[in-house]
Amino acid sequence: MQEELLILIDLTLVLLFAKGLEELMAHLKQPPILGDLLAGILIGPTILGLIRVTHNVAVIGWLGVVILIFLAGLETEIEELKRYGREAIIVALGGVVATFSFALAVSYFLGHPWLTSLFIAVILAPTSVSVTVATLMDLGLLRSRLGEVIVGAAVADDVYAMVLFAIVSSIISYGSIHLETLSHIVLGLTIILSAFILISRKSNIIVEKLVRHSHLTGSLHIYILIIGLVLATLSSYFGLSPLVGAYFAGLALGGIARSRHLREFYGFLVSLISPFFFVYAGILLDPWSIISSLELSSVFTVVVLIVAAGILGKVLGCGIAAKLVGLDTRSSMAIGVGMMPRAGVDLVIAVVGLTTGVLTMDLYFSALVLIYATSLSTPILLKVILGHK
Repeated sequence: MQEELLILIDLTLVLLFAKGLEELMAHLKQPPILGDLLAGILIGPTILGLIRVTHNVAVIGWLGVVILIFLAGLETEIEELKRYGREAIIVALGGVVATFSFALAVSYFLGHPWLTSLFIAVILAPTSVSVTVATLMDLGLLRSRLGEVIVGAAVADDVYAMVLFAIVSSIISYGSIHLETLSHIVLGLTIILSAFILISRKSNIIVEKLVRHSHLTGSLHIYILIIGLVLATLSSYFGLSPLVGAYFAGLALGGIARSRHLREFYGFLVSLISPFFFVYAGILLDPWSIISSLELSSVFTVVVLIVAAGILGKVLGCGIAAKLVGLDTRSSMAIGVGMMPRAGVDLVIAVVGLTTGVLTMDLYFSALVLIYATSLSTPILLKVILGHK
């Protein structure tokens, strides 16, 4: 009973602080997502240390972010994605190449061994646009050309990053590129894309059969969500980010969701559950346990260089690529900034690097600083660039 009580207290605290600070941010005409991140920093170990069962917040949080990206897929029309798909792929590639190059240059300057340099580059390569997607939803721009390119580029970005991670992980584990690991990811991506094609073509038939034989209230909403969770799980099983599967599932089912007015239901789920993810991102910051083991005289330089490489790589790489494919200057700047946030795949990679001894503590701390600097600054910068008050 005591454990159940602690869990309920923690979850209630998350919602109370998240929604309270969301209201404050909305009053200040800032994206509510900033309130969730600040709530995590406030109730986490950084300031008050109120949360006891972090794992439960993390589980609900990841469910929330999967549903958020699933909703982003539902709100994306396939025809529009086809229109901007080439642009998204080029934008993502530009960001990965630039960030990878900057990271290798910084690592060489800091004198790290080549394997550590590769790992740093892989950490900085992926993008976590959950913050950007939530901000674009708040601004009503998710279905614009800008929103379509950012979300499409983020999906491509995750694929690029996981392939790079598979290669570097293979080198760490086996001393060379292990083709079995790489082929596992390629197989997973093939299955996800095949499922996307099948569902997008047969979605009406599949859903009609499921609903026709169901005696449950709201079965249509539930079965569509289950399809999204199944693809997200498959994606994760094969070494890809679960957000890749969630997005493609939403994209395939978008026609049904629009025709049957289901997006309002999933929008409610997002507003209820996704704050847990962003609060969890804030809770993860624990500077006191990290700083105590660092030599503070040298860490400042490392943090500044790593954060600069991570930010400039995305802003310049994605921004210039967006400009080259024909977007205007303001949209290109917004895309570069929108691709800055980290908080998902990169954090997992950083933890793997630290636990395997490839990363030092100061590099791990730098990755955390990058995550919070980009997550907190992206909504504000996007509003400034796009002229929303």
